[in-house]
Order: sequence, then structure tokens, then C-alpha cells
Amino acid sequence: MRDGMIAVDDLLLEISDLSVTFDVFGHGYHVLDGISFQARKGERIGLVGESGCGKTSTLKAILRVLPRNAVINGGSVSFSGKDVYKMSGRELDLMRRNGAGMIFQDPSSALNPVFTIESQFLTALKYSSDAGAPRSELYSRAAQALENVMLADPERIMKSYPYQLSGGMKQRVCIAMTIAAGRQLMLADEPGTSLDVTIQDQILRLINQLVQDKNLAVIMVSHSLGVIRESTSYVNIMYAGTIVESGGTEDVFKKPAHPYTVALMACVPKLTGEELSKGIPGRVPDYSEPPVGCRFSARCQFARDVCGRMKPPRTEISPEHFVSCYFAGEGF
Repeated sequence: MRDGMIAVDDLLLEISDLSVTFDVFGHGYHVLDGISFQARKGERIGLVGESGCGKTSTLKAILRVLPRNAVINGGSVSFSGKDVYKMSGRELDLMRRNGAGMIFQDPSSALNPVFTIESQFLTALKYSSDAGAPRSELYSRAAQALENVMLADPERIMKSYPYQLSGGMKQRVCIAMTIAAGRQLMLADEPGTSLDVTIQDQILRLINQLVQDKNLAVIMVSHSLGVIRESTSYVNIMYAGTIVESGGTEDVFKKPAHPYTVALMACVPKLTGEELSKGIPGRVPDYSEPPVGCRFSARCQFARDVCGRMKPPRTEISPEHFVSCYFAGEGF
């Protein structure tokens, strides 16, 4: 992706041909198949696709927090030029402290129910920054971060336990903890799921501002094509553990070239109300026995014999716009 166009000092993350299988009772489920993309400082990248296509697994692979039954079959994940899966325990710990942080989709699973927000927030800040920083300084940083995510009365929030907060408030606490830690890469897994529309818009604006002010890199997972279009500069369209199309967000949205991308965008309801949006016929393939060729071939109305037999190559159809389809140039 964008080979030769990214300065070495700017390249933060590089995933190359990553394949992951989950071993479930002795049977392999091939969840990720040849995932490749890069992220540089100050860049906003989107991962979009149907539920179960491997978006969250990709984020977890970056942090090396995949479940124990996950097996890396091939490929690599490099952060700041170092292979994440060859890092020592100390190097990995440092990367998670200051390098990459993740905002999980479910805030309840990210917060410990038996500790106050203050205890968890200050511990996270102490872990990710100078261990000798005074508690008053850490408290001030935490309170400011809570205000930045539009949480009124941060002092009350700090004294609260997670069960005393709504889902949206807990999500904003998790976002604030990631922001305050000052990491280089933010992995956002559906950060607006628990938020109402107005707060979600404010949070997305805040993330975009951080990208500009602190040269932060963001990889954002979302089911919402609207959120991806407004909040990212580069997008990867995922289907069944593969990236079928990638490119500049505006380019991909204006000129989708893969049948899945076209079908996905056709599912978006029209504001005019002229017609009902149609779903994509069929279902995601069984990961235990995925198709040999294109994983979308069974649901693709344009599929031909070769699509089911051979995996399509990744082709650049215009500058920085890549598609994995034999017939992308024919238009759909």
C-alpha cells in the first residue's frame, strides 16, 4: 500500500499478508486470510464490512491479544519497524504502554466493576507514562480528558464505579483513557456504538482533532459507511477475512470497483425514500471450509468459473486504489 510514498520515519504500522486460524475443538477456522495494509502518523484508516468479517480480530492481532486458540499461519505485523510477534515481553509491554491503545466496542468488558473510575484511570496513566509523576498531576490529566469527551462533572465520574454509569458514559471513559495516555496509534473498534448521535459526532470530531494536533494515527472499525466516509482518509473494505478493496476514502466511495463494495453501498437507505435498500443475498462462507478462490464468489452475481477456483490478485486500478477481483475493470 502506497509503497515508495511513505517516509520511513512516518510509517508506524505495517501488516503484511497476515493469516490467522482459530483452533476450535481440533478444527481450524480460517478467519484472516492475507490481510495487508499500512498506517502512518497522522493518518485515519477505516476498516468496514459485515459482522464477522474479521475487523476486530485484525485489531487484536496488532496488539497481540488474540485468544489462545489463535494460530498465526503466515505474514507479519510490524510496529515502528519491529515485528510484534518477535518482540520480547518487555518490548511488547512498552509498545502497549506508549505505542498502540485500543478502544473496545463493549466498554463494560474493558472496565473492572470492583474499582472506581479514578483508580482505573490513574493506574492506566501511571502505567503508560512516567511512573514517578505525582498523583495530583495524573488526576488533572484524567479530569481534563473526561471533559474533552463531554463528560460533565469529572470529579463525580472519577468517584463512580462502572455500574453507576450508563453505557455511553462508560464508552467515553474508555475513549478518554486512551486519549490521555498519549499513544501513537489508536485502534477504535466501533467507538460510537453506545453513544447517541450528537455525542458520537463530538467524539469523532475530537479524534480527528487529535490526529491533526498530535500526529496520531487512527484505525477505525465501523459498520457505518457514513462514519467511515466522514472520519477516515483511507479505507479497507473487508469481506470474510480478506480485504477486497482499499484506497482513498473518497475515491472508493465515488468509484467502488469490487462487487461487494458496490453491494454494500447499495444497502444504505436512500434519504429520498424512493426505494427500500436491498440486502446482499446469501451468507458469509463457513470459515472452517472457506472457498478456494474469491470468498465472495458464492454471493456475487458477476462471478465466473475462475472466481471459485483461484484467489484473485490484488490489482491497482488507479493511484492508491486496489481491488482483488478478476473483472474489476469491467464495471458493475
